[in-house]
Amino acid sequence: MGNFSDKVMRYFPFNSQEIKAVALTILILAFIVSFNDGSEVFDLGSWMGNLLLWLVIVAMSFLVKMAGHRLMGLQYGFRVEYSIWWYGILLSLAIAFVSFGHFWVLLTGGIMIHHLTIHRIGWFRYGTNMRALSMIAIAGPIANVLFATFVKTLQIWFHLFPEQSIIVDRIFLFNLSLAAYSMLPIPPLDGSKVLFDSRMVYAFAFGCFASYAILAWSGIYSYVFAFILGVLFWISYYALVERKIS
Repeated sequence: MGNFSDKVMRYFPFNSQEIKAVALTILILAFIVSFNDGSEVFDLGSWMGNLLLWLVIVAMSFLVKMAGHRLMGLQYGFRVEYSIWWYGILLSLAIAFVSFGHFWVLLTGGIMIHHLTIHRIGWFRYGTNMRALSMIAIAGPIANVLFATFVKTLQIWFHLFPEQSIIVDRIFLFNLSLAAYSMLPIPPLDGSKVLFDSRMVYAFAFGCFASYAILAWSGIYSYVFAFILGVLFWISYYALVERKIS
C-alpha cells in the first residue's frame, strides 16, 4: 500500500495537455447530452440551466472513468495518459445536430500507458503488454457502471435523493451510456484494447455490460443476473464463432 500510495501521489494527477483534453471532452459531451432539453419552445435561460446541470454530471462521470483507468494502471505499474479522439468527437457532435439531440453518440478518446521503470525492478519483464493494457482499459467502463449503480442503490434501497430522482436517473443513464460506447471495439476506444488482447474476454465483458444495461432498462439492477447472462453469451460466442475460427 505504501508503494501504491506513492505512485498515486506522483502519477495520478493530469498533466497540462491532458487537462486541456479532458476539459474539452467534458464540455463537448455536456453540450451533446444537453442539446435537447425536452422543451417545445427554446428558452435560453432554461437551456443554460440544463447545460450547467449536465456539465456537473458529465464532469463527475468522466473523471470517475479516468480514475478507474489511472488507478488500475498504477496498480500494474503504468502511468495512464488520456488522448482525445477528434474524429469520434466530431462525429458525436454531427449526430447530435442531425438528430436534434434525440440520439447520443459518446465517442471520446483513448488511453496510452507509459511504463514506470522505477517501480518495475524484479519479477516483471520490462515493457508494455496487451494484457495489462486490456485490464487498464476495461477498468474505466467498470468504474462508470459501479458509480451508476452506487447512486441508484442509494436512491432505491436507502430512499436518498427523493426530490432529485431526475438527476439520479441522468447520472445512471449517462454513466451506462459512456461505459457502453467506451466498450465498442473501435480504436482508440477501450473496447478495442480488450478485443485485441482476447476475443473471449471481450465477448464475456460485452455480454455482461449489455445484459446489465438491458436489465436496468427493465428495472432490474442485478450484477448476478448480468454475470450469468454474460457467461451464457460467452459460451454461445465460443460455440458459434470462436471454436470454428481458432
